[in-house]
Amino acid sequence: MLRKNIDKAWEFINGKPFMIPGYGQPGKTVNLPHDFLIESETYPEAPGEQHTGYYGGGVGTYTKILDIPEDFEGKRVLVEFDGVYMNPTVILNGNVVASHHYGYSPFHADLTPYIKPGKKNRLAVTVNNGAQPNSRWYSGAGIYRHVDLLTSPKVHIAPWGIYAHTSHVINGTAFVVVETTVENHTGEDRNLWIDIKIEKDFCGTEAGNGRVKVYVPAWEKSLAQVKIPVENADIWDIDSPNLYKITAQLSDKHTIIDNDSTIFGIRTISVDTINGFMLNGRTIKLKGGCVHHDNGILGAASFKDSEFRRMKIHKDNGFNAIRFAHNPMSRDMLDACDRLGLLVINEAFDVWTMEKSTHDYSQYFEQDWKVDMEAFILRDRNHPSVIMWSTGNEVPERGGLSNGYHWAAKLAGFVRALDPTRPITNSLPSFFNGLEDDDQLKFFQELMENSQKNGGNIINIDGNFGKSIWGDYTEAFVTPLDVVGYNYLNYQYKDAINTYPNRVICGTESRPIEMFDYWNDVERFSHVIGDFVWTSYDYIGEAGLGRQDYYDSEEEAATALNKSHVVEYPYRLSGAADIDLCGFERPQLAYRRILWGSDETFIASKNPKNNGKFEVLGRWGWPDCENAWSWTGYEGKPVMVEIYSAAEEVELILNGKSLGRKPAGKENRLTAQFELTYEPGTLEAISFTKGEKVSSDLLVTAGKPAGIRILPDKMELVADGQSLVHAVIEVIDENGRLVPTAELKTTAHVEGAATLEAFGTGKPQTTENYKSGEFTSYKGRLLAIIRGGYESGTSVLTVNIDGLKTVSLEIPVK
Repeated sequence: MLRKNIDKAWEFINGKPFMIPGYGQPGKTVNLPHDFLIESETYPEAPGEQHTGYYGGGVGTYTKILDIPEDFEGKRVLVEFDGVYMNPTVILNGNVVASHHYGYSPFHADLTPYIKPGKKNRLAVTVNNGAQPNSRWYSGAGIYRHVDLLTSPKVHIAPWGIYAHTSHVINGTAFVVVETTVENHTGEDRNLWIDIKIEKDFCGTEAGNGRVKVYVPAWEKSLAQVKIPVENADIWDIDSPNLYKITAQLSDKHTIIDNDSTIFGIRTISVDTINGFMLNGRTIKLKGGCVHHDNGILGAASFKDSEFRRMKIHKDNGFNAIRFAHNPMSRDMLDACDRLGLLVINEAFDVWTMEKSTHDYSQYFEQDWKVDMEAFILRDRNHPSVIMWSTGNEVPERGGLSNGYHWAAKLAGFVRALDPTRPITNSLPSFFNGLEDDDQLKFFQELMENSQKNGGNIINIDGNFGKSIWGDYTEAFVTPLDVVGYNYLNYQYKDAINTYPNRVICGTESRPIEMFDYWNDVERFSHVIGDFVWTSYDYIGEAGLGRQDYYDSEEEAATALNKSHVVEYPYRLSGAADIDLCGFERPQLAYRRILWGSDETFIASKNPKNNGKFEVLGRWGWPDCENAWSWTGYEGKPVMVEIYSAAEEVELILNGKSLGRKPAGKENRLTAQFELTYEPGTLEAISFTKGEKVSSDLLVTAGKPAGIRILPDKMELVADGQSLVHAVIEVIDENGRLVPTAELKTTAHVEGAATLEAFGTGKPQTTENYKSGEFTSYKGRLLAIIRGGYESGTSVLTVNIDGLKTVSLEIPVK
């Protein structure tokens, strides 16, 4: 199976092309991955409203001319799409080859019947994201993941046809089961040999081999299995993510017919109520974050470098687990998790038969679920990072509606048939939906009666009636599961010990503001294996979940509580995550690190302009604060400062004068609070335990904007059309300090052998376009993403702000 990437040089047009090839308006040349929706403008009347970040939809067509050699005669030719959003129709030389509905699952289009060897072949893909709304978040639109051309003989190893898993490990020797699926697209039965070689990925040293014979009837496929010992095995673990490469070679008596390979990791996993989740025989609590598929200012486009950067930021900040929400992610993201040592809950669907958005996947679920689930599991099951399969998220069928119990068992059974080695989960919330009419009415009547004390927000909120029926109504739904995902239901953890003594629970969603309580529950209950915050990395859509609003009176704030889940244009981002859209940390991330064991000290200063006002948070919000001491114009005004610390006490020092010590640590929810008067200068917090200094944090007031600094994550690009440099742009004062209040119009452009792929900030409210090269700095920062081309050379990033010296950075492309 020869695999050739064909991301380079597609012609793209908005809409559908003229019916006769070569006529009509010419398009523009784009290199995949490509999200055409992120290039568009947001607008208040967007059908998806705040859910899609006020982006609309659209139709686009991609065309590529394939120069097919004559020796392709008699071969199978497939195109593999890692993800297209959504409803793509694949056309070759005018023939419809395939159509696909789900925007997140990989799929193959078989070109074989219509291919013309020795000639130019026109491959076109029309993407239809025009029916809006079809998602609860920003989806993107286009061929936003990679595309490969696969060629093979008529008898060959199936795509994703190698499946390896660890049987057991004894005295350092791992026994690896390798299953290989062979397809026979001829009318002749075949007896063939499969030779398996296992080698270390980083150095190529051979580690094991095996051989097995397989009989493949005409027009069918067969599976061959062999168990191979690997001595002195390098185990894949979160701290040592060792990988192996497995190669399968198919041959008859005389000739090598086909070969293929896959990456794999040797490790064992298990879950139970006493030991929790175990990786390689030791208990690990899952320190998790939920992530959507979009790549920040890149939109939905998935690049290896951007996925790796996003996952590495998680790893560097103490996360050991990621939940893919709420759909299969790209192969690049999984590769990043493999190489970084991150554990993954790999989720299939957000909807089953019952819709959440008017034009969503529920329209196609019954006819397509099996094909889509099989595709992503076959693609992903060799990844050692994947520790659980999730069949769904908050599906309304969880209480038995629409044959929900049957579907839950059916999907779980299908997953086990494809991969019996991993636990299966599904994430359940309260019954804010999913009840028959009479019960749903009772549920909401109770919520409405208590809406004021519940914060005015009914999403994922529960009541006495909901709690009384939840266990009974969901029991048949969760019976087929190995791990039951609880979304915002930690108040049920303790009761489950007696009510469901054999149930393993994972907190699959929790709010940032509640992380202290959720994590304490994870630590004290063995049957609760981890917690996943919604969300760890910010995303486009579901706008305003984490916003903060201020009101002058308690009455105004109380009224606003009833609308705290509603935001208006131009809100674009969720704004609720630990890490913002550009990968910059928010104060809640520091709090989480400390909660998970960091001994650092962190100053969280509240803006004095809001002092005395009433703060109303979006339900996923964190109180507004900054790790900064630059409040120009508020000299002499009162300001609240919180210190996050796990130490016994903290001391606050302003301009060399101690303001006293206050208790911190777990007994005070890791927070000490000070009220002081703002004056510029230095603010230092020092943590103490048993009288000894543990750590400190020092803030210095910044001056006026005086310059621009560029901080790239690497100094050169690879000439592969995919390589990215993430360059952080900072507005600095004359002493080189970041100016955290700077909001200045900034332009960026790239010349030479690279292009400016995206430019923007993590500001939740904006009408600016991430593709325009113009954006206003936010909290003193911006992010420029530079994409290498396919030719070697030099590229130059230039950044300009009126009144400041223009700066440039030369980036070689090799």
